[in-house]
Amino acid sequence: MATTQVSGMPFVVSTSLDKPDPNLRKFIRKHVMMGKNRGKTRPTKKREKKALELDLSEVADPTIHLTKPPAASNSSLVVTRLPIPPKVGSELSTVHFADDVDLSTVAVVLRFSSIAKQALFPLETCISFDQGDKKQWIEPLAFDAAYLHTMIFTTHDYFNLLLQRAPGGETSTHFFKTIQILRERLLYEGDGRSKVSILTASVVLALAGHALLMNEYVSARHHLEGLRKIIDLRGGLTTFKGSSKLLIEILRCDLGMSLYTGLKPLFSDILLSSGPSLLYPEPLPTSSYCKINNLLEGITDELVTTWTVMEGFCSLINLAAKSKTRIPKEMFLDAMASVMYRLLYMEFAADSTNELLRLALLAFSSSVFLQWKYMRMSYPHFSALYKDCLMKTAVSDIPPQLRLWLLMVGGVSVFTRADEEWLRPWLRAIMNLCDIELWTEMQDILDSFMWIGLVHDELGKEVFDSASLLTITL
Repeated sequence: MATTQVSGMPFVVSTSLDKPDPNLRKFIRKHVMMGKNRGKTRPTKKREKKALELDLSEVADPTIHLTKPPAASNSSLVVTRLPIPPKVGSELSTVHFADDVDLSTVAVVLRFSSIAKQALFPLETCISFDQGDKKQWIEPLAFDAAYLHTMIFTTHDYFNLLLQRAPGGETSTHFFKTIQILRERLLYEGDGRSKVSILTASVVLALAGHALLMNEYVSARHHLEGLRKIIDLRGGLTTFKGSSKLLIEILRCDLGMSLYTGLKPLFSDILLSSGPSLLYPEPLPTSSYCKINNLLEGITDELVTTWTVMEGFCSLINLAAKSKTRIPKEMFLDAMASVMYRLLYMEFAADSTNELLRLALLAFSSSVFLQWKYMRMSYPHFSALYKDCLMKTAVSDIPPQLRLWLLMVGGVSVFTRADEEWLRPWLRAIMNLCDIELWTEMQDILDSFMWIGLVHDELGKEVFDSASLLTITL
């Protein structure tokens, strides 16, 4: 056996029956396997996402993930690309949806599903949502046409508003298609099961939430009343115990409507399934529990208990954020229902300290339970009510530290840029009274009452900085 070289290429010539020597065997195997393993690369480690500074007007891609909420005075956002599989388009071409739709519109829905919990819940990192929640949200796209069209127009309009663009006309077709399918289902389908199904309730809730987002509150109320009828036909809110995520969204929409309009909520019967608090059946023996009684005279026991429940929930969330753990979503639901519905049904004199504390707790809890992460919801009726109560109540009898908390709560929850004219001077005066010059000093006072850094620190720092600037201009 011999090896020869022809035009740079090796040839092996065998003229013997003897076994080839080991070196020659290795030589032959090397050339046989050449190129066989190409394409089989080891998985590389995930690269860290790169943050990009973009002007809001340049953001046109709904796969972009905002990493800080937009401020009215600053359109510069830190954004990162969502980890969307690059083959989503080709994969969608093999999927059969419930109706004939443009695949690109569904792709946006799927992309939104990857950020939905983060976008809708500022406390998402501290709440344990089931892994099946996302699956239950996506699967109906394949077999429920009303649900499919609803998800398309609500998702697209969400991104349009988030990017400060007018809602696109391309979504109107899906909106009217949803209404048509839903009307036919409710009027003509004979078995009645689909009329009161979870999916039908989800579609009606989405219509109400979309109307609320578009400031169409008459329509939102109309849809919520229709949802109330569907839930009654199902047997009440208790039939949603297995769908706590949907129940959370129903109550959030109901509570938001009540804060905006001043009307009583439609789903207050959720209180019938809970005691004074499912979290803390008895008041917590904390220093704040004694403090609120000592600082404010004549506060009712029910209001003090509600304060204590909310304070306990804040402590749990702050602990979860610090330890990077999560609480069950049912605990979020219980706290929201037991605190906010009770506060909405309490009645006190308009200029009393009880009323001021009730409104402050409502404002604070709305920022915890109702606000979205990247899009701040506005409640003009409630905001005006809270401002009016602050102006009329004898706040001089309230310790300055508590007055500071009352104003800061309004600043991070319901007050808008239009309120800065009266809020900043008042806040600055109390800061001087409390000898506050640094944000950390402000934090210490806010934490001594009730505060969630994960939700309030960023907005709180903006309010503090805005008031601090008055020291230069006064």
